[in-house]
Amino acid sequence: MRKNSLSKMFIVMIILIFAGSALFAGGQKDGKSAKANDARFNVGFTTEEAISTLIPDESWQYVEMGCIFWPLVYDQLWVMGPAPDYKPVPMLATSWETEDNQTWIFHLRKDAKFHDGVAVTAEDVAFTLEYFPASDPAWEYEDTDCEDIQVIDDYTIQFTLSAKHGGDYPPVYWTPILPKHIWEDYKDDMHSFNNDDAIGSGPFHLKEFQSEQYIWLESNEDYWGNVPEAKTVVLKTYGSSEAEYMALKKGEIDMIGYNSIDPLALDGFKGVDGVEVKIDPGITIDWLSFNLHKENAISDLNVRKAIMYGIDTERLISLAFLGYADPADSFMYTELPDHNPNLPQFDYNVSKAKSILAGAGYKDTDGDGIVNDPKSGDNLVFELLGPSDWTMEVKMITLIKEQMKDIGIEISPKIVDLDTYYEFWYAPEEDSFDISIGNEEPGPHADWIWEFARSWDNGGEGWNCAYYNNAEFDEYLDDMAEQSDIDARRADLYKMQEILANDLPYGFLLRYKSINPVRSDKFTGYTSTMGGVSTWINPWSYYNVKPVK
Repeated sequence: MRKNSLSKMFIVMIILIFAGSALFAGGQKDGKSAKANDARFNVGFTTEEAISTLIPDESWQYVEMGCIFWPLVYDQLWVMGPAPDYKPVPMLATSWETEDNQTWIFHLRKDAKFHDGVAVTAEDVAFTLEYFPASDPAWEYEDTDCEDIQVIDDYTIQFTLSAKHGGDYPPVYWTPILPKHIWEDYKDDMHSFNNDDAIGSGPFHLKEFQSEQYIWLESNEDYWGNVPEAKTVVLKTYGSSEAEYMALKKGEIDMIGYNSIDPLALDGFKGVDGVEVKIDPGITIDWLSFNLHKENAISDLNVRKAIMYGIDTERLISLAFLGYADPADSFMYTELPDHNPNLPQFDYNVSKAKSILAGAGYKDTDGDGIVNDPKSGDNLVFELLGPSDWTMEVKMITLIKEQMKDIGIEISPKIVDLDTYYEFWYAPEEDSFDISIGNEEPGPHADWIWEFARSWDNGGEGWNCAYYNNAEFDEYLDDMAEQSDIDARRADLYKMQEILANDLPYGFLLRYKSINPVRSDKFTGYTSTMGGVSTWINPWSYYNVKPVK
């Protein structure tokens, strides 16, 4: 590991005090305003996005409805604030401090209660940290991996992480605080508890749940912060995107809960009475994963470079996304200060792509228009994996296939159902693909996304879908994760992005915009962030919407 650039102990003290009314969590409870209306805020999801259980396993973490449900019902120690700053906002914790970025002290508010009236204390936080991440791999992160946990008093907790935690954000992100008095009997097997009542301490409590159909929430009148003005929130399920879109046009729902709408559907919302269309920067980045485990030409950097130069990204954006996307060159969003602005670019250049291939010995020796592998003599043919559910990406695969013909490479699309796609994608050593479409939502607090490039031989087999191995990258990654000096941390991130751009385990393509029609005739206060008005990083619309007077 590279040495920390700081020569003395770094002391961080963050004391954030709620002030102002712009943020939902930024003031005292206003019971009168909450009781002044009986507004019902309806939000639509497709069947594929619905959760089937209230057990906090992968159905919360990786299913779209789950990513919206639990942050409304369960408080966290802190949350990421809204755009444009995305600053940490205190929730159950009022402040936190550390002297070495490894041992942390969190101070809790004294007026928070679970939905059953029991006070939230440090014992609940300690219980959550000790047992919840161990309950399911979906919840295991370095910023919750504790070597030691101590309850100092009812409202103060100290914990020591297994490794230092650097950056602008404190640890224990994206973690619901569970009530110890309910979960303690199931601490060794959390999957054995049905959690039908879903007792949390958040701004909404559960009224009714029907598996894969709907979740009915009501505002928590005893919440420590501002009580939401939407008295009722119903997360409703529809059999298809088209049915969901029709429900929004009819006023049956007020907002789409996740993934916005397909650009092809945009015209259908123009001129609809009561509907406003919001277009926000995207949160999803699309890329190509090159399977470096396969013993074929895809492991040749020259071939990967030629492929990237042979892709006309602007044409992909125009035809597959109708212009509602931007080029991407990293896991880091271009508007964030940690994005390296000097990365090598693979601008569309057929001549350069063909020249790279020819220089590496890939020539059309049999005259069929496809270059041949100089080692095997076979045509250069690669399977390109993608899920049938991602309609825009399927279009993109078709376009890439056409573009690759121009440089002498043949693409064989391999379109499978989503479950099979993930089974193949996360197991490159099984050689079920040569290239695949990759797709993720890093978000502004994106340290976790770099685990996609941690060496396969150094613990990266969980997410590394390219079978990439680079010890130098790992060193920068480890230092970045622990680095408290912002400039040194940024230098690490710049270098990591540069290494990936040069090695090309992933070929970054684009970031599509979020198109969000909302019922502005019924509610105001929709809050946009990257990804739109409702994503895993954005509960703020639910906190802030108000019925139109």
